[in-house]
Amino acid sequence: MKIAPPPIYHTLRFQITAVIILLISVLVINTLFSFYSESQRRHDYNALQSSGSTQQLFSSLISRSTQYASAAPRDWDTYFRDLGMYGEDLNNIILKLDTTLLTLNDLPDIQQQWQIYSQEIHKVRGDLAEPKLESVAQWVVAHQAELEALSQQIDTRIKTMLEQQLEKQRLINIALLALSLLVGLSALFALNRFFSRPLQSILARLQHLAQGKTSSDDAITSRNEMGTIYSAIDELALNLDTTFNLTRSVNQATSVDSALCFVYREYQQRLPIDALCLIRDSNDTQSLLLERVHSDQQLRLQENSRHSKLRCELCSMIELSEPLLWQEDNDWNGKHSALATYLHDAGINSALFFPFNNQSSSVLLFASTQPSAFNEKHLQLLKNAGGQLQHAFEKTELVESLVISAVSGLSKLAESRDPETGDHLARMSQYSMILAEELSHNSLYQDQIDNRYIRDILRFSPMHDIGKVGIADSILLKPGRLTGEERHDMEFHPAIGGEVLKRCEEQLNASGHSMFTTGIEIAEGHHEKWDGSGYPHGWKGKEIPLSARIVAVADVFDALTSKRPYKEAWPVEKALKLFDEESGKHFDPEIINAFHRALPKMLEVYERLKHV
Repeated sequence: MKIAPPPIYHTLRFQITAVIILLISVLVINTLFSFYSESQRRHDYNALQSSGSTQQLFSSLISRSTQYASAAPRDWDTYFRDLGMYGEDLNNIILKLDTTLLTLNDLPDIQQQWQIYSQEIHKVRGDLAEPKLESVAQWVVAHQAELEALSQQIDTRIKTMLEQQLEKQRLINIALLALSLLVGLSALFALNRFFSRPLQSILARLQHLAQGKTSSDDAITSRNEMGTIYSAIDELALNLDTTFNLTRSVNQATSVDSALCFVYREYQQRLPIDALCLIRDSNDTQSLLLERVHSDQQLRLQENSRHSKLRCELCSMIELSEPLLWQEDNDWNGKHSALATYLHDAGINSALFFPFNNQSSSVLLFASTQPSAFNEKHLQLLKNAGGQLQHAFEKTELVESLVISAVSGLSKLAESRDPETGDHLARMSQYSMILAEELSHNSLYQDQIDNRYIRDILRFSPMHDIGKVGIADSILLKPGRLTGEERHDMEFHPAIGGEVLKRCEEQLNASGHSMFTTGIEIAEGHHEKWDGSGYPHGWKGKEIPLSARIVAVADVFDALTSKRPYKEAWPVEKALKLFDEESGKHFDPEIINAFHRALPKMLEVYERLKHV
């Protein structure tokens, strides 16, 4: 079975790549933030230096100006001396303040305020060649409080800004730590969910398989390659489980019907099947026989129906022992064959034909009412279990055919002692089957008569007189009327037949099989009468098994309408009149009614096999 790969976004390569990219992204973010933090620290250091320098410069400006104002020069010599000292210091201080405050871009209002003060000082100073130093000193002294306040404001604002910056970095560090933890935990979760845990489930599943445990309560929902691998292992386990169950079923199956039931139940869980049928290549080589049908539904598939081989691709498939997948909507050359037409009319729209590779020319038909229900995966599943399927049916077919052949041989032996009966067993078995089929449509018997019951009627009705092997030829072949003692001995043959089949059934029961229940009912009860006047037990009404009541009508009809050494064949009309008279006396009235409804089919058999 070919398993489709998962979509690209569900693959391990994609998922692992995504996790790696996420981890690298977090690493890059942390690295970039480290660079940013380093740059911010340098900026903060410079801001602190600027704050300290500003305070020093403002302090120097105020102290030098206060000194100069208290001892201002009174002549030109002193003025020129101070011009070289105070004047030069004043210029340096103002220049440094301009330069330092210019770097404080985060304090534009402070810069603006200083520009106002600086312009005032330049205005008061006047001409640079002969500055008014005394006026400048007096202006500084006059504005000392404002300058000190500005200096203090610069210091406070810078410290506040640095504290805010530190808080911001702290929050970013916490966020990055949380992101790193989140990404790390997510990576671990993803690794555990998409790789580690599925891998453990796969290993556990394989260990269970190695121990022979095909079923498991464990399951994974991963949609990557791990899920695909697990699904493949699960599919393998299911196939092995099906094979093991089939193998067990082979040993449990006691008949072809039970084998069909086991296979149907097992494959119903794996295939969309509505019916399982067994088809055989008919001995007449001109038709296919739909021999068995098993289904939980009411389908229009009729057991023992025959279908022409003309234009039938299935026939060549049987010869090649190759399975065939058929969908009703396929352009199949054999779709108009008799079998394909029959399947379509019965509501079957899809089918898998699985031939057995043996001499029996048998085919299993897995049928579905749904169109296009099967695919190559289903076909491969059947191919894998082909040996078990074939063995299941070979074993039960062999057991059934050997036992039925042996007992049928006894029936033929009993019939051969009366050579004038012609094809009595063939006719009366067909009559019995037709009556059973007709009764299956009666609501009184729908729960009792199914395909298997009809098939058992067809198979075991020829054994109704098997007890005659225990009757002496002097009685069985006597041309005239029997004496009372002879009649008593003759009427004992149903009990003999029932005893013979009971012994057969006991032997089969000892080996876990059961087959002759219907045959015993027929052999013992086919001479019982509805009113209780029959033999050997004098059963009355529904005390007589239904199978025996059916065969009684079929047996008498064939006896009446066939030639015997002691009589000519009765016309059908005369036999029908007798049936009507004996309804409720000799015969079950419901079966006589069914006989009339099925008369056209009965007459077809009569005309084909009549002995007159």
